[in-house]
Amino acid sequence: MRFLVIVAAMLGIAACTAPADPRDVVAAPFNALNAAYALLPPPPTPLALRPPPAQPGHLVLSNFDYDRAHVEALVTPYPDCEPREGTASSQFQLPLNGTWVADPPAGSDVCWRRELPADPANGPLRAPRWTGWSRAFLSSGRIVDSQL
Repeated sequence: MRFLVIVAAMLGIAACTAPADPRDVVAAPFNALNAAYALLPPPPTPLALRPPPAQPGHLVLSNFDYDRAHVEALVTPYPDCEPREGTASSQFQLPLNGTWVADPPAGSDVCWRRELPADPANGPLRAPRWTGWSRAFLSSGRIVDSQL
């Protein structure tokens, strides 16, 4: 029953509206001022609708597990953690309970990996072994606290 009452009320409201009579619309006379306004660019968008400017991110990388960690870090604007042109890399030692802070430029992320400890069975002439890349997504201006 309620459904029928609601439908009847909506039809009654819709029936009250009618399209405008085309004879009531008055065309504005053409003049040079109207033509000049037509050539102007549209007004700027309001500040509320503009995207926020890119903010630089902030990473705090901490070592709470390893006596001394050999870390490689990479600041990259690319979607992968591969060293290439436009990336900055650094290698450093991070002691136990130590932190490393990175403030990359806006639009960049930070990737890092840790060298695995030496395996005495392979001898001193082993190739360095690294963990996989970890990534902090900072390009949107986030602040990230992370651990090795």
